[in-house]
Amino acid sequence: MTETALSARWLRRARRLNPHYKTRLHWSVPAGWPDDVAGREFAERVAAFQSEHGALTADGILGPKTWEELQGRTWEPPAREYLIVGGERIAVPFPVVTWLEPGGLSFYGKRGWAKRRDPTGERVNLFVLHWDGCTSAHQCFHVLLDRGLSVHLMLDGDGTVYQALDLAEARAWHAGRANERSIGVEIQNPVRLHRNKWQKPPRDVVSESRVHGRGTYEHLDFYDVQKKRAVQLAEVLCERFDIRRELPTKRGNVVKGLAPAGFKGVCGHYHLSKNKPDPGLSLWPGLLAAFAQNTNPKHECVGENPRKED
Repeated sequence: MTETALSARWLRRARRLNPHYKTRLHWSVPAGWPDDVAGREFAERVAAFQSEHGALTADGILGPKTWEELQGRTWEPPAREYLIVGGERIAVPFPVVTWLEPGGLSFYGKRGWAKRRDPTGERVNLFVLHWDGCTSAHQCFHVLLDRGLSVHLMLDGDGTVYQALDLAEARAWHAGRANERSIGVEIQNPVRLHRNKWQKPPRDVVSESRVHGRGTYEHLDFYDVQKKRAVQLAEVLCERFDIRRELPTKRGNVVKGLAPAGFKGVCGHYHLSKNKPDPGLSLWPGLLAAFAQNTNPKHECVGENPRKED
């Protein structure tokens, strides 16, 4: 196994993330981790293993994908077909891994989120789309934990949705002043062209007008399944929370700058902040086409209230 030098940043992240995975996956590390010799050797061996298996480098210190690979298995997300809204299970037509699953991603018990002032979610009137700049939804989760931030949903490259907080009750920290009235989704996309080597299959490259400026910008695109899922998520949330099926537009085109103050509907992160470029422009055609239709399928409660994690 090759040697892998570990940075101080990697070790700091290990301290933050290991409690999460030890609880979720029931594994343990050598006593004294990661400060003594045995603990550091363990960390270096894990990091080397992940480096040799390139897709695992985004799995955190010893996340579920690495854990299964070490045992000669391929990890499959424990997906269901419902979102949790105000403690109720709302049926959806796509795979979801909620925070209640052992392989789920949860911000409960962590810093970086709060309860909404109105836990019914009746004041929610905005759905905010982000790109995460990461090579997997798990890496996005790790980065948010590290920064003391959170988001309700993470949409992975294969179309799986990870729900990390209750959509109605929890105020995620993802969109500044809009947090209290919004639901946020981080859509997995490493964005920068050189990161395409970690994507299977490789992503298309798009060249589009810059937001908040002039000129063009080349970046990696979303997969088709992610574009489809973003539309499905928007339809579900607009119906459940009575969010307007609208994007910030001017003369029929989605604006490339800030949205009007107090905008209600579906928008990108860049519509709320001059410092953000995400999620680019390639999601808007699918959403505009869907919103131009009059149909909006209903979704129903499919079970008793699930337990809330402590």
